[in-house]
Amino acid sequence: MNITDDHKTEFWFHVSNQNEIPLFGTVDKSIDIDVLLKLSAEIPDDSAQHRNYIQTVLLKEPGLIDLLRPLSGISDKRMYLELSYLFNKAETAPRSRRNILGDSLYQLKKHSLAFFASLIRKSARARERGIQDVNEAGVDLIVRYLVEKGVGTILVAFKKLSHKELAVVIDALVIPSEVQQAETKRRGHGAEWQLAKLLDALGIWFIPTAKHENPMGAVDPNVDRTTFQVLQRGASGGFSFDIIVLDSSGVPQICIQGLIHSSDPGQYGVNKSDETQIIKDCMDEANKNRAQPLELWGLIDGVGFIENPDQTVFKMTRFFDCFIQLKTLFKAGLRLHGMGFIKLSGIRFDQTFYSEDEIEAMFNKYGVEDVPVVKEAIPNHTEVPAGKAWLYIQPRS
Repeated sequence: MNITDDHKTEFWFHVSNQNEIPLFGTVDKSIDIDVLLKLSAEIPDDSAQHRNYIQTVLLKEPGLIDLLRPLSGISDKRMYLELSYLFNKAETAPRSRRNILGDSLYQLKKHSLAFFASLIRKSARARERGIQDVNEAGVDLIVRYLVEKGVGTILVAFKKLSHKELAVVIDALVIPSEVQQAETKRRGHGAEWQLAKLLDALGIWFIPTAKHENPMGAVDPNVDRTTFQVLQRGASGGFSFDIIVLDSSGVPQICIQGLIHSSDPGQYGVNKSDETQIIKDCMDEANKNRAQPLELWGLIDGVGFIENPDQTVFKMTRFFDCFIQLKTLFKAGLRLHGMGFIKLSGIRFDQTFYSEDEIEAMFNKYGVEDVPVVKEAIPNHTEVPAGKAWLYIQPRS
């Protein structure tokens, strides 16, 4: 058996672990230890007094809600969803059918953490001016929520720790869960970023045009389900892609789906694979009327696909004209050469990763006759990193 016997063998050989998938940008991992020490030093040991203490703290500095939240492992999303539910279901009076925000109990509105911090801030201002505090019930609800999540008990436990010890606890137990969700999203964008940087280095025209610079800053392009022409921004009902490669006339030629999972892809991965089959069926129909057939590519990677692979990743690979992983970005370059988009001078495989037999197997499956495998860099040619290989092109004049 070799790595190109089937898609499963190749995928698992090249699959990236979480730390191999680049993060785009940075995730704030800082928690102010000095503030935590001050809060823990001043909180009463008696749990019956925790509500009053935390309320006083938040009215003085509403922004501390973002510091208290992660102490009991509550994610930003979980907290604003749970508070939104509690606020929407808290009646102003029995059978009033209106909640404390003045909305109908028959609705459920989502509110951000910034909204709840603003509500605390308005309450504090009202109290300072000696006027009626219309947000008092809301502040009480937020405080009760935090206390029930154990924030007061945790602050009391912190009293016994030095600055150094508390920093160790925060770094080991709080920070990892706090940044996991943000990092997962940025890793998905990080993979798209690497592919877009390769396309840009090879001189390929693609949209979003700034994907290689800021993959999180652009809206994914949509195409018509029948013609596969790019739709105007904001138009609904089309197929969405992460990157679309255009020909010299601005017509889509390659539509690229990205799906990176460092943890269980769950139902989303199953739904995405179902959508891939629908897209491919529609694309095959559209290609009956096109001189140059459209291609569907997949940027798929991540050890998370070990969960339910047959209904997610391996269901999709059957429909992709080319599937790419971070270690096999060079496959994109070779395919673009074969389609006439670029002219490669050679490819050099990473011999610290591939054996001679593995290089031969990969080139036999994905190589093209006029792109030789080289052992050393080609003088006076531009070397483009592409996963576990380097591509060579003539310098642009």
